Amino acid sequence: MLPTIKRIQRVVNAAGLDVVRYPPGDWVTARYTLSNILTKLDINCVLDVGGNEGQFGCQLRDLGYRGHIISFEPVRAMFEVLAECAEKRGPWKSFNYALGRSEGKAEIHVAAGDTFSSFLQPRADSLARFPENRVVRSEEVAVHRLDSVLDRCLEGILKPRIYLKIDTQGFDLEVLAGASGIIDRILALQTEVSFRPIYDASPSYVSSLDACQSLGFQVVDFIPVTRDSDGLCAVEMDCVMARPA
Repeated sequence: MLPTIKRIQRVVNAAGLDVVRYPPGDWVTARYTLSNILTKLDINCVLDVGGNEGQFGCQLRDLGYRGHIISFEPVRAMFEVLAECAEKRGPWKSFNYALGRSEGKAEIHVAAGDTFSSFLQPRADSLARFPENRVVRSEEVAVHRLDSVLDRCLEGILKPRIYLKIDTQGFDLEVLAGASGIIDRILALQTEVSFRPIYDASPSYVSSLDACQSLGFQVVDFIPVTRDSDGLCAVEMDCVMARPA
């Protein structure tokens, strides 16, 4: 016989609901925050900067989002997985380049852990907590400004209502700097902010929040990303922001 909680969960799931622990965990918080803002702002186009292997896009699909996704991932091996995922769960476009402040090429540090690759060097004191942040090789990648490629990326999308998600391991403000020409077209954004930096020269959470607020965005919510080894103190969080009505 199934334990009581599992029997209850099966009945509730059959009704299209779910059973979660209270208080809600980070995963539940993330699902609620994303669903809420996508629905309230009637978002039909998500720009996924730092798409990696497509995790965020798949999360959106699992939430029930059926609009357009446009992902950018510079590391070739990650992009190949992303492109395959995008083909299966469209409408979803993927582009094999990075976004930044300037057009050109740059060396990205590919880490042992796929999600840690960055244009910035990992801090030595971060490796004890995140050993997968160790750099294993470098790769030259193309870099474009978002305001120079956005119209081409949006081809075929009528009246796009845009949500900008940035996860570039300490490079988020550089992405925003390259979006200055189209920033007024962004309704809401999600950027990773650092409470305890794990990369050299990465901006503090204060600098990140100040930069986004100066562009007209206000904080909606914070979603925990990583915590210290004590499982309590936040290291990084995703800050979800929107323009006030």
